[in-house]
Amino acid sequence: MTLFDEGVTAFLQRPLHAVLATLDPITQTISQSVVWFHLDADGDTPSVWVSCAPKTAKVRHVGVNPEVSLLVLAPHGGAYVRIHGQASIDETVSPNDRHALVSLYHGPESDHWISQHPLPAPNVKLRIRPERVVQRGL
Repeated sequence: MTLFDEGVTAFLQRPLHAVLATLDPITQTISQSVVWFHLDADGDTPSVWVSCAPKTAKVRHVGVNPEVSLLVLAPHGGAYVRIHGQASIDETVSPNDRHALVSLYHGPESDHWISQHPLPAPNVKLRIRPERVVQRGL
């Protein structure tokens, strides 16, 4: 059984911004970051992933406590999807994956954007496997 119905899947395929919440293991406070995300809807267990520099707080937090929440907001603010689940540090973001993510947000300008924003080192994927999904206003 999938937690993403057709409405949620369609919403998550749009170039929307999201807020990723992780728990700082030292201070026990919630840390939030605005992120781009990519939906992997193929197969029986869809997931979303975000691209992160390997030495960020997000990656350190997930390494200790994989429980995260991703809040995806509509531009007008009247609709959202909140995904709560377990994140894993999957793999290095390949050039093809980076292109797919940037293309979602920059369309035909993605090659130019990538050339203007080189990475000092490859990013990693934080893959979120949903356990609960809440939607409103879809």
